[in-house]
Amino acid sequence: MSEQVAEQVAQPELPTLETPAEVAQGGSGNDFLSLVPEELRDHPSLSPIKDVPNLARSYINAQRLIGTDKLPLPANPTDEDLDNIFGRLGRPEQPDGYAIQADGNILTEDDTTRFKEAAHALRLTPDQATGILNYYLSEASNSAEGMQVAMKEQAEQTEASLRQEWGQAYDTKLQAAQSAIKEFDGDGVLGMDLADGTKVGNHPAFVKVFAAIADFKKTVTSEDSIAEPAMANVMTRQQAQAEVDAIMRSPEYTDRKNVVARERAIARVSELMSMIHD
Repeated sequence: MSEQVAEQVAQPELPTLETPAEVAQGGSGNDFLSLVPEELRDHPSLSPIKDVPNLARSYINAQRLIGTDKLPLPANPTDEDLDNIFGRLGRPEQPDGYAIQADGNILTEDDTTRFKEAAHALRLTPDQATGILNYYLSEASNSAEGMQVAMKEQAEQTEASLRQEWGQAYDTKLQAAQSAIKEFDGDGVLGMDLADGTKVGNHPAFVKVFAAIADFKKTVTSEDSIAEPAMANVMTRQQAQAEVDAIMRSPEYTDRKNVVARERAIARVSELMSMIHD
């Protein structure tokens, strides 16, 4: 055998390899469309399918959709389209289809009617409407409880402030202020909010104003409708201190020779000091 023949025997012909792109597209030698009837080969639905496994998967997925309730999703839906879509998702046909009731506390009958109408206009499902409402009621309840706590704290702070200022005269002054408020029909303003959020009726300055009105009317008139509680012999700390200062400057207090008058003055000062430091 010649060397040329031996070389030809030693170098067999190599097979043609498919590229990764050809493999992904079904292979250069695996065109499944050749197995499909010619009249179906150009159908657009077959263009994305590159091989028999993909064809099988597409068929299985199509079978899964057969018999299911399909929901149309238009590209530019009209109000009628949206009503149909959300109706299929569970939105009631009418606002009264929501099972929402007044609670007699936060939610009134009018509130429920307006909420149902708003929920229906927004195309909410019953579960969505109930979830939103429950969140609102929870927040409103927490807010109401917080307001009650704040109002109680304001009232306690006002009482402490006025007791500190008025001392033993606190109850009498407070009753006089309350009588003045009622006489001047001021009950309606008690619940009004001031700029700092304090209720008018819980602000010490407001109570002091009406107490002063009662005292003033008692001074300039003989009417007892306001000032009757204030007629008791009770003083504020400031009034008691003013009388103490006057007594201690008087001859009765400074004249040691007039024993009876001085003892009486000292006793009065002692009485007044108990009012001041009560």
